[in-house]
Amino acid sequence: MPREAIATRERILDAAFVRFSRYGYRRTSMEDIATEAGVSRAALYLQFRNKEEIFRSLAQRMQEGALARAAAALTAEAPLADRVVAAILGKGLHFVEITLASPHASELLDETNRLCGDLVGETERRFLEQLTRVLRRAVQAGEIDLGGHGLGATEAGQLLLRAVKGLKGPGVSVEEFRKGVDALVRVFIAGLRAPTPARGRQRSTARA
Repeated sequence: MPREAIATRERILDAAFVRFSRYGYRRTSMEDIATEAGVSRAALYLQFRNKEEIFRSLAQRMQEGALARAAAALTAEAPLADRVVAAILGKGLHFVEITLASPHASELLDETNRLCGDLVGETERRFLEQLTRVLRRAVQAGEIDLGGHGLGATEAGQLLLRAVKGLKGPGVSVEEFRKGVDALVRVFIAGLRAPTPARGRQRSTARA
């Protein structure tokens, strides 16, 4: 696609985000999006067939951005807990911010489930894969001990991500979500750390 067409497409998606956030999905028309983007209706229809395609394209761009932020966090040079916290926030914090900022969050969530459920599901699957690889490497490096808890890396990742979902209740602020993720991940990782010889001796003594 020519660079100019790509720039136009991105401008349209930026405009759609503004309109959907401000007025909701149902009250936003193709003409509204064209006006917000500063393009003609003809130029808009050259890029997108209809409003549903714009919504899905916008959702896909947001999901890809979330995965990219998560991947960058997980491959950074930092302790395991710091990387996992940064990855979960990189993936999910933006969506929490949108939910709190838009008066049409409930409608947009319904439309996302209706039009983009497959995209969201694919993002969750790929993020779990990213997290699983990191946890598996942490086991190999001796940072955590999943076997001692009867868990595989995928099971541990699923358990953590299910717990994170519980932090996204109605009315939860961005700061509350941020602090909740930080505390949850650190407790979770600490509970999976491989016991040191000293800790192992203390447990043996206590059992005796």
